[in-house]
Amino acid sequence: MSEHRVATHLGVAAADYDREIRRMIPGYEEMLGEVVALLDDVLDEDALVIDLGAGTGALAGAILDGIPRARALLVDIDPAMLEVATTRLAAHSARVEVRKARFEDPLPPCDAVVASLALHHVADVDAKRALYAQLRRALKPGGILLSADAAVHPAGPEHDRVFRVWTAGMFDHGIGPGEAEALFAQWSNEDTYQPLHVELALLAEAGFKRPECFWRRGPIAVFGGFA
Repeated sequence: MSEHRVATHLGVAAADYDREIRRMIPGYEEMLGEVVALLDDVLDEDALVIDLGAGTGALAGAILDGIPRARALLVDIDPAMLEVATTRLAAHSARVEVRKARFEDPLPPCDAVVASLALHHVADVDAKRALYAQLRRALKPGGILLSADAAVHPAGPEHDRVFRVWTAGMFDHGIGPGEAEALFAQWSNEDTYQPLHVELALLAEAGFKRPECFWRRGPIAVFGGFA
């Protein structure tokens, strides 16, 4: 897998990412809140949460703000994003570690793995299954994986409807249909969205228990399973 850079993929500088992602992704804040709420239900004291493809640290920051008993390890390949994340999370520095690494690199034992708009960069189904299996092995018994990501059929009426909903959501934030179409085309160079049923099947095949979709709005879902 090639090294991903937000500046080239989204056409957005790391410093501008937090503002622009809220224009591009329907229900972004609600999505983050759902991940935090799910973790709060299951994490014990001093739990380690690995944020895979952590970007600017928006999800990790929400977790650390909302769950004071948690620690976070942020993993990302993009040094510009990690620099923004380090500054963002300075108030939580005692509970934060930042690591430049790929998805496939070894991870320490942990209580939870989360990923926000990240794992769609794993295009190959077999590679994603293998990654899920690797993440399951890193999780302690009873640990949880939560992926907040686009889940879209490759074609057909389900695909078309989701992209209509996505375009309408972007329009509400000042992105016109032409600009939205251009963004979708740009993202397709690196992004591969699997249907939700495929994601849940891959989780089961990788050994996760009770794969589930916990929340969905338009193209975006929060789904995962337990180790």
